[in-house]
Amino acid sequence: MKKWVVLISVMIAALSFSQILNYVPTDFKAIRYVKNLSDFYDELKNLPTGRFLAETLGLEMMVQGVLESQLLSRNVEPSDFYDLLSHELLYVQLDDENSCFILGPSDKSRTLKNSVKSLVADLFGTENVAVAEKDDYLFIGANKAVSAALKGGGSVPNELKGLDFFNYAKVRVKDYSFTIVSRKKPAEDHLIIKTEIIPDDDISRDFLKKVGRPKKVSQDYYVYGELTLIFNTENYDGLMDVVSSTGLSFSEENVEIPIQLPDEKLRKAIENLSEKLNTPMFISANISSSLMDLISGSTPTTLELVAKARIKDSKAVEEALKEAGVQYEKKGEEFILENDLHLAVNNGTVVLKSEQFTPKTPSEHPGEKDVFFLFLDMKAVMEALVGEGEEAHVLARGFYEGGKMVFYVNVK
Repeated sequence: MKKWVVLISVMIAALSFSQILNYVPTDFKAIRYVKNLSDFYDELKNLPTGRFLAETLGLEMMVQGVLESQLLSRNVEPSDFYDLLSHELLYVQLDDENSCFILGPSDKSRTLKNSVKSLVADLFGTENVAVAEKDDYLFIGANKAVSAALKGGGSVPNELKGLDFFNYAKVRVKDYSFTIVSRKKPAEDHLIIKTEIIPDDDISRDFLKKVGRPKKVSQDYYVYGELTLIFNTENYDGLMDVVSSTGLSFSEENVEIPIQLPDEKLRKAIENLSEKLNTPMFISANISSSLMDLISGSTPTTLELVAKARIKDSKAVEEALKEAGVQYEKKGEEFILENDLHLAVNNGTVVLKSEQFTPKTPSEHPGEKDVFFLFLDMKAVMEALVGEGEEAHVLARGFYEGGKMVFYVNVK
């Protein structure tokens, strides 16, 4: 009798695991899984930030308009495509160049196969995308990743298989090895994702411990805007490697700034100068004006920001400006640039600031342990764009605790 109980329990447990996890390749770098895309999207949309972006700014209608136009031009019913997006998602990454998405199960997968391939090629300019169908699942991505997923044979830890959202990765950062696990935590009016970076050996643990060691910062060092990004660690390069490994990346051609500077020469100068900078460093920006310009279809002209960092060699500032061909006027230790930007060096600290910048008072501040902090005050953005807003934000923070790095992403 006990044998039958055990057998039935095993069968129930096996059936409760998603079939899509059979397509985990044997040799993967990262896996991301969402049990129900439709429910996950509704969860995001019901948050204040989600409602504002989807409904007030009309992004949902805008995306649907473009997508449905493309689908109808291919004689595809939008409802068939939405059905494909209403179930499971598995993202498979083999390496930096080979990844794929698996969607389903949907009885529309087979008929959508060719249409989805041309749709992805047209929307994203990807000519070499591979699309395959198996057991009502649709595979979309690089040919190597799609082939590996179709073969399957890999696995994830059993404790993750019953979750409706997880990220699991085995990564190497230079000479260090880590296991990365992300889970969605239940919350009433927030979406919280917790990511743990767990060292696989003692040398990796020592590396994380140094990355997670913050420097002491005076209370008046930081200036906050609608968007504020802070790095404060004993090992900045190591922190950037770790942050990138979690999927949080702000780099564009290795420039770790979340704002696209309007002048290409200035962007190049900042890129060159970044090698000479050290923590604590931050960049804060008021993005409402630029966002309004983008919504109206015009090129953003107003830039409101302030950035600060320690600099190893004060002479490097002028050298970087000259090398990039940036026009400037020098007054003492201050460089007056185009676009009403001022760059100054004082006692080993370099400050880049707009002539017009209104500091904000955020509802969240970095904690004593935080070595990484990002805060986007959506309430301030709402008030600037539409005149009123509710408490809403995007918050990410990272710190060292219990022998591992912990990152929280909180969306309200």
